Amino acid sequence: LRPAPPPPPSSAPPDYKPSLTRATVLCRGYLADGSPATKVRLEPRTGRRHQLRVHCAEVAGMPIVGDATYGGDGTPPCRRMCLHAHRLAIPLLGDVTHEFVAPDPFPVLEE
Repeated sequence: LRPAPPPPPSSAPPDYKPSLTRATVLCRGYLADGSPATKVRLEPRTGRRHQLRVHCAEVAGMPIVGDATYGGDGTPPCRRMCLHAHRLAIPLLGDVTHEFVAPDPFPVLEE
């Protein structure tokens, strides 16, 4: 037996840096087009580029609705990516933290 040849470079897994995201399912339902969707709260514990988008698409197998880069295999069911910063806390010098809170733009509609 001979060892299998290494995979071509295009199919090799990417070299990701360590990252951590906490995800909490808030509700499950359907989009206006009938596609199933899950509303989640994502809390990044590290700050990697595209971390939330990569974790949803590559790790959980459920890309963010409207994410043409990590979840696109056609036309997204909405005009924007359904990713929203609800709360941002920015620590500054001198034990001062600025906090910003925005309303949820993705309300859950009851039938």
